[in-house]
Amino acid sequence: MGKTISIEGRNTRYTLINLLGLHKANSHGIKSYIDLKKILNEQIEKVNTYEGIGELGLLIWAISLISPEDSLKLLTKIDFNNALNQFNDAKAGYTMELSWFLTGLLFASTFNEKFKGSVETLPPKIYAKIRKNYGGHGIFQHEDTNNLEGKIRANIGSFADQVYSIYALSLYSQQYHNEEALLLTTECANKICELQSENGEWQWQYDSQTGKVVSYFPIHTVHQVALAPMALFAAQMASGNNYNKFILKGINWLTENEFLQDQLIDKSNNAIWNKITPVLNSKLYSFINLLGIELKPNIDKLKINYESSSYDFGWILYTFAGRINYSSNEQQEEAYDNLKVFEISKNSNN
Repeated sequence: MGKTISIEGRNTRYTLINLLGLHKANSHGIKSYIDLKKILNEQIEKVNTYEGIGELGLLIWAISLISPEDSLKLLTKIDFNNALNQFNDAKAGYTMELSWFLTGLLFASTFNEKFKGSVETLPPKIYAKIRKNYGGHGIFQHEDTNNLEGKIRANIGSFADQVYSIYALSLYSQQYHNEEALLLTTECANKICELQSENGEWQWQYDSQTGKVVSYFPIHTVHQVALAPMALFAAQMASGNNYNKFILKGINWLTENEFLQDQLIDKSNNAIWNKITPVLNSKLYSFINLLGIELKPNIDKLKINYESSSYDFGWILYTFAGRINYSSNEQQEEAYDNLKVFEISKNSNN
């Protein structure tokens, strides 16, 4: 703690996620003084260099919120009718990336009618691919098993696969009035809450065919304080179920534990460290769990991963900007239960 941070690398995904978070913050009075539209235009200009449908989805998502009229520019740069065959992550059927793409299209279709008319047959196709990765026990696997990597990973799905699919399908269920999508959203949200650890940790990997935890590690800070709340707020809005206690339990894992706070939040460097992992190799823990030998987190046998990703802050802003009233002393539960900040309302006519 207190050591100098070395800044390394650039990442298109992180840039786009931060655009989402900064825009949400700006729209709720938290000024960043960064020219978001300039950065967005730079991304639009180089969209032909994108190598994944996930990045394309994040770009459309950001455009829809920051400058929805610009979504039409993508129609001349991207063959959306062939997008699922163009990118390797789409062909492999990656749940997380397909969920980003579906989310982006749903936002774009909400805020630009012309764009919606050009891609209106695509969201159901993407939904069908995500649906194919559902194991029937509340868990989505990481990818389609119709390829070598998918067969090797078999039924395993990460926490990221769950939260992004919950978010995307909750929106899809509302936009398309699709009861099956709502059912999948609810089953997945209920399952990850059922499997949440006693102290509030969200699990890392699951078996989609059994609905059981495969690995508890690593425990990602952004999952605890941003992504789980983002997904569960969306599921809550779509279904009417109340997930507040699980959201708060996950956040409290960090905020109510002084030891973890001191270890993971580095105020001197304005950093939130990415994750905690076992001293023993995480993959070895996963293998042991697959053998049926259950190993649960032991705070005394974990280590901190001293990396801080900018997208952690982007997702925190995206999830909570506008949910907490900074000028009053409202009750905590009321602040977290403020559903008015959703861009797509439950009663949307789109």
